[in-house]
Amino acid sequence: MYNTTDFVKFLKSDKMKKIVLLFILFVVFTGIISAQKPEKIYSIAKVYKPHSYFVQQAELWWKEIEKNKTNEDAWNNYYRANRYCMLTYDSSDGSQSAEWVKENPILKDPDEIFKLIEKNIPNTFTYYRYKKMGYPSDTEMFHALSKAYQINPGNPEIYDSFVTYYEMKGDTEKRKEFNEKIYYANQISAGFLAYGYNVLTSMKPGGIILTFNDNDTFPLWLLQDVLNIRTDITVLNTSLLMDPEYGQAVFKKLNMPDASEEYAPEGIVHREKDIVNFIFKNKPASRSLYVGLPAWKQMSASKQTNGYVSASKQINEYEKNLYLVGLVLEYSTGNIDNIASLKNNFENNYALDYVRNRFEYDISAELVDRMNINYLPGIFKLYEHYTLSGDLTNAKKMKDLGLLIGQKGGQGWLDKALTLLK
Repeated sequence: MYNTTDFVKFLKSDKMKKIVLLFILFVVFTGIISAQKPEKIYSIAKVYKPHSYFVQQAELWWKEIEKNKTNEDAWNNYYRANRYCMLTYDSSDGSQSAEWVKENPILKDPDEIFKLIEKNIPNTFTYYRYKKMGYPSDTEMFHALSKAYQINPGNPEIYDSFVTYYEMKGDTEKRKEFNEKIYYANQISAGFLAYGYNVLTSMKPGGIILTFNDNDTFPLWLLQDVLNIRTDITVLNTSLLMDPEYGQAVFKKLNMPDASEEYAPEGIVHREKDIVNFIFKNKPASRSLYVGLPAWKQMSASKQTNGYVSASKQINEYEKNLYLVGLVLEYSTGNIDNIASLKNNFENNYALDYVRNRFEYDISAELVDRMNINYLPGIFKLYEHYTLSGDLTNAKKMKDLGLLIGQKGGQGWLDKALTLLK
């Protein structure tokens, strides 16, 4: 028969204490071993990792290279880890600098790494992938990427580079071809696609939208090319518009004036601001202009834009004419009933099930949750509107949705949601 007293004595015995100690040591040791395992390095646009993670991974992948200098996978991940070390490094004054390589003796500048790649694994996919790094429309880089594609056409990590290249060359059919490859290879999170769908449905027919990042640009192009969703919308990525040939071709297609002065050599430092100004001043009168809400981290700016925090330094001059209508800001020199647009988008247009439920594993889940924070400004305004108008049912819907998004977005956003959705 089971004796409770004996069992309690056993739990308090020295033998049991040793067993527990050994178990704890095993768990800790296993965790340490796991933490020191080299991992596949994903794009920072796909998976969030802190700077320290890339430093550690660079060291771990270098150890793999030391074991076998012809290990192509190790070289690829070592290169990417170092590149993201560089991109995520912040100096004491808040800017990126070459000081990042001094953090750890194992870190190397990407150009230096490529020389080692050329020496140890020449004429491989990885060699051609990194042979020529430059602007997306660079012909030499395209030829190198094409050779990489010939070696391994099934590797989806370079498909987005082809999408960008063909977009800038005006080859819509080839852009569509590679967007289909991205789609069928599941290279863009379903969450980003759902967010992108809601961005597209936010706009009037024939709208033009300015985007700023990978995750608010590529999903829109894919939805248009592959799923034929809102192909009437023109998506303009401001970074790509810095290229004079591409920018002038886009403006000509939109029947906008010549922009030669904006692309003058002496104005290159301020080119992005000048180009954005040019678009605001010269947009076709028959087409609505929108600005996509920025990534979550850009929402900490101090200035307000008709209920929304300013999206970018480039558009501060026009903020008084930007109206929040959902996941986008609509530009208008006249007054807009943006509450009506907000209601229509949240009540009729937006697909929001993905915010509430996620039924598949998504390596981009954290970034999607952060991107979803861009719903909050519209939710806050609608909650206030519904509450004041006595529509308590819809007010509760907005409150529940806002608290959920805040919770998934982090404690700071949850606190803000709790404050504004009382």
